[in-house]
Amino acid sequence: MALILEHAREELDSVGPVKFNIMRVIEQSGVSKSSVYHHFGGRDGVISAVEVQRLIEERTASNAVLSGLLEQVTSGDELLDVIEGGLRLASNQAGREARSHRIAVLAAAQHIPVLVESLREQSEMADRELCGVLENAVRRGLINPTEKPDDIARYISSMFIGRSALDTYESVERDAVWIRMSIEVLRGFLRPSGRQTR
Repeated sequence: MALILEHAREELDSVGPVKFNIMRVIEQSGVSKSSVYHHFGGRDGVISAVEVQRLIEERTASNAVLSGLLEQVTSGDELLDVIEGGLRLASNQAGREARSHRIAVLAAAQHIPVLVESLREQSEMADRELCGVLENAVRRGLINPTEKPDDIARYISSMFIGRSALDTYESVERDAVWIRMSIEVLRGFLRPSGRQTR
C-alpha cells in the first residue's frame, strides 16, 4: 500500500487529479492491479488515499507549530491569543478552500475501509499530540481545564467541521462571531491563567 501511495502521490503532483492515470501508477509501483483494487477500490480510492495522507501530514505539522508557539507563551491568556490568531489566519479564501477540501476528502474516505481505519488511527495520534500540548500547559500552570485534556483535544479537532458549515455564508462578520464564540467556549473549558508563568 505504501508503494502505491508513493507512486500515486508523484503522479497526482505531476499531472493532477483529472489526468491521474492509475495504470501508470500500477506499472511504476510494480504492485498488482488486483491488489490496488482490493485495497483502494480503484482510481478514486487511490486519489482519496493520497489526499488522506496529506491531511494527516498537515494536521501533524499544525500540531507541531501550535506546540512550538505554546512553548513560548507565559500565560493562559497568551495561549488563547495564539489559538485565536491561528483561527483568524484561516479566515481567508485559502482557509475556506482548505476546509472544503478536507471535508470532501473525509467524505470520500468513508467508503474505503482501509482509509477509514487509517483516518481513525491518525486522528487518534494527532489528538494525543494535541492532548500532550494541553497537558504541558496544565503542568506550566497556564490552564486549569474543566474537562480532561484528551476530551478537549478531540473537541478542538472537531471544530473545523462546524467552521466549514459556516464557510458557505462567505461572511466576514459571521466568521468573526464564530471565532469570538469559539474562543469563549475554549476559555470556559481551559480556564486560562492571567498571570505570567515560566
